[in-house]
Amino acid sequence: AREEIARVDSALQANLASEQEARRHSEARVLEIFEKKTNSLKEELGQAGRLRADGEAGLRRYLEVDIPKLYESLREEVEGREAMEQSMLRRAMEEITQVQGAILAEKRAREESEEAMLRMMEDVVAKVQAEIAGERRERERTEEMLVGLLHETCSKLHLASQSL
Repeated sequence: AREEIARVDSALQANLASEQEARRHSEARVLEIFEKKTNSLKEELGQAGRLRADGEAGLRRYLEVDIPKLYESLREEVEGREAMEQSMLRRAMEEITQVQGAILAEKRAREESEEAMLRMMEDVVAKVQAEIAGERRERERTEEMLVGLLHETCSKLHLASQSL
């Protein structure tokens, strides 16, 4: 059972490490995209002297559309990761609970089996003791009868020898 728990724990740790690596990769990708967009914004700001109207429109677009989209995608990524971690934790707890239940059931079954064997042994011992006591009583009755016969025979022999 401990091996099963260790195996489940190992599998869960591997899944968690894999999910964390995927999260880091996704965050790096989002940051890379964010940096690219930021660099692009800087280039447009550099051209703002000649193309002020275009620059203002581009800046407005980034501030009003792209950055909120990036923020939203980052927020969704975080929420997705957290939901996945909660799901994994919930599954792990369910599996641990199942394993604990199986261990308890096995323990109860073993204890019940041991108790049944102990009761059977006690019954056998009691039966053997009763048989031994019965045999002893029978032997004692036989001995008493033989001693009585021996005394009776001795008395008859003694009387017979006196009459001679």
